[in-house]
Amino acid sequence: MEYVTLGRTNLMVSCSALGTKLLQDVSLEDSVEILNTAFKGGINFFDTSSAYSGVEEKIGKTISLAEKEIEVFASSSSNDFEIQRAAALLPLRKNLILSSGTKAKTAKEASIELEKSLEYLSTDCIDIYHITNQDYLPIPGTDDGLYNEMLIARRSGKIRFIGFTTHNLELAKEAIDSGLYDVLRYPLNIFSTEEELNLIKQAEKADVGITAIKTLASGKIENVPIAFGFLRQNAKVISVWGARNIDEIQKLLYFESNPPNIDDQFLAELEELKNQTKNQ
Repeated sequence: MEYVTLGRTNLMVSCSALGTKLLQDVSLEDSVEILNTAFKGGINFFDTSSAYSGVEEKIGKTISLAEKEIEVFASSSSNDFEIQRAAALLPLRKNLILSSGTKAKTAKEASIELEKSLEYLSTDCIDIYHITNQDYLPIPGTDDGLYNEMLIARRSGKIRFIGFTTHNLELAKEAIDSGLYDVLRYPLNIFSTEEELNLIKQAEKADVGITAIKTLASGKIENVPIAFGFLRQNAKVISVWGARNIDEIQKLLYFESNPPNIDDQFLAELEELKNQTKNQ
């Protein structure tokens, strides 16, 4: 697993993050297994949202179960090495980077959602908390009070960094240039335009972390190796990949260990895939 620094946050995160939206339709038991498998494979960045029904609770339950298992194991074993090994293989909160967010339209709504997220995730601090907006960029002093609420949350230690999520290219550019946001979540994949891909350079210049969502274009891209290799060309982009079962997680971990070679054949297949999709 490769790790990079996420912009000015100085958080060292796995190049692949686990997107958890698909866990909405997965049982608690299976979700715990998926989350554990991802973490044991080296993925230390879990990306979620208060808008994902029941998902934050599943992540929180996984963390709680891991903590309890370590406590039980430690109390029943005198072998320090085994205790340390067990701890290293479980997603304890201190070893995870958690990203969540809100679609709230007012400061009050955002405050309520943040408190619920902290409870559901079984944590007292979320590493990155995103404001999601497709219409405008929340800034200090606006009537919605959203950004000011994030500043209050950060000062109180409930969040560490402020992120912005949007599918609006102009808002994404504005967020980077504003200097107000530490991380940008934006759809990036093989169908992204040159202007969209330029966000990567813009973000790097501003020392803003960037996480790519919609990496498979909401299921339109079936060739995962091509999608994976395309995004991995950009070392500073954290790709968010969803999974609904163990097989999908294991495939992701396989590509991490065996990334596609970016050679002439890869580039030719990439162009062919783009053209095929355009003609559909």
